[in-house]
Amino acid sequence: MKIIRQAVAVLALSLHGLLWAGTAEDEAVWTQRLALPPAVPTRDVIAALPQVQGARAGMDLARARQQGLQSGAYEWTLRAGVQQRSETAGPNYIENDVALERSIRWGGKAQADRDLGEAGVSASQSSYADTWHESVRGLLQAWFDWQRGRSATRVQGDQTALAQQQLDIATRRVKAGDVPRLDELMAQAERDRMQAQQQQALGQEAQLRTELEKRFPGLALETAAAGEISPDALQLPGEPAQWVQRILDDNHEIELAEAEVRMARLRSERASLDTRPDPLLGVRAARERGGAENIVGAYVAIPLTGSYRASEEKAALAQLAAAEQRLLQTRQRVEAAAQRVVLRATYALATWRRQAAVDQAMARVAELGMKAYGLGEMTLTEALQSRRTALDAALAAEAARWDALEAVSRVLVDAHQLWAAEEGPH
Repeated sequence: MKIIRQAVAVLALSLHGLLWAGTAEDEAVWTQRLALPPAVPTRDVIAALPQVQGARAGMDLARARQQGLQSGAYEWTLRAGVQQRSETAGPNYIENDVALERSIRWGGKAQADRDLGEAGVSASQSSYADTWHESVRGLLQAWFDWQRGRSATRVQGDQTALAQQQLDIATRRVKAGDVPRLDELMAQAERDRMQAQQQQALGQEAQLRTELEKRFPGLALETAAAGEISPDALQLPGEPAQWVQRILDDNHEIELAEAEVRMARLRSERASLDTRPDPLLGVRAARERGGAENIVGAYVAIPLTGSYRASEEKAALAQLAAAEQRLLQTRQRVEAAAQRVVLRATYALATWRRQAAVDQAMARVAELGMKAYGLGEMTLTEALQSRRTALDAALAAEAARWDALEAVSRVLVDAHQLWAAEEGPH
C-alpha cells in the first residue's frame, strides 16, 4: 500500500504541468521533452498516411450522400407517346400525349432523410478523427520501439568500451606477473561477448528504424535525446481519475459508436415511415382525333404495400439494437483502456525512478570492482559479475525510461493534448 500511495503521489505531482490549453507552443515543448519528433512536421506525416487519406475520402463520401438525401431519390419523369387512331368508316388520326410525373416524400420523410444525412457526416468525422488517433498511437509505438533499440545499442557500446578497459587491465597484470594468463583470456572473451551483443543491438535498431521509415515516410527521426530528462522532470497535474475522465469525455471511439447508434435509430424511423408508401403525382396533356379533342388532366398513383416493407422495418430495429449493444461494449472497453493507460503512466514513472537509482548504484559498484581488480583486491570473476549486473541494471533503466516516456505520451495522445485531429466534430 505504501508503494501505491507513493505512486499516486508521484503522479499527482507529476501531472501538474500537463493540464494546459493545448496550444501549438505547448505541444512543441512537450514533443521535445518527451523526445518525440517535431509537432508540426509530424502532423503532415500523419495527414499523408493512406489510412488517414482514406478516412478523409470517407468524409467527402458522407457529404455527397448527405446532398443526395437532401435532394431525395425521386426525380421528375417525362412521358411522351404517339398513336394512330383508325376508324372503320372514317379517316385516320395521329394522336399524341405528354405527361410529367414525380413521386413525393410525405409524412416527414424528407426531414428524416436530412437528419440521416447529417448523422452520416457526423459519423464520418468521428471515423476520421478515430483513424487519425489510431495512426498516432501506431506512430508512438513504432517510435518508442526504435528509441529502445537506439538506447540498447548505446548501452551495449558503453559496456563494450568498459570491457575493453577491463581487458587492458588484465593484460597489464598478466605482463606484470600478478595474475595468470587465464585472466586475460577471460577478459578477452567477455570483450568479444560484448561486441557480439553490440552488433546484435545494432541490427535490431536498424530493423526498427527501417520499419519506422516505411510506415511513416518523411518522419523526422533525429530529435533531442531524452537522456537530459530526469524522472522528476515529467509531471502529470491532478488526480489519475481526472485523466481517465478527460479521455472518456473526448473519445472518438465512443463518439463513433454513438453516431452509429443515431444513424441506426434514424434508419429504423425511416423504415417505419416507409411502411406508408409515397404517392406519385402527375399531369397529362393529350391531343386526339387530329386535334378535334384536347385533354388536360392530373393523376395520382399509390403503391399497395406488402410484407416487404414490414420486414425491412424489423431488420432496421434489429440493427438499432445491435448498434446500442456495440455502444455499451465500446464504452466498457474504452473506460478500461483509459484506466489502464493512466495507471501505466503512474507506475512507469515510479519504476523509472527506482531503476535509475539502481543503475547508478550498480554502475558505481562495477566501477569500483574494476579498480579493485586492478589493485588485486578482487578476482576477475567477481569484477566481471559486477560488470554484467551493471549491464542488466543499465538496460533495465533505459527500458524503464522509454516505458515511462511512452506511457506519458500515450496519456497525452488519448486525452487529445498531443497531435489531436484537426478535423472532425471537435
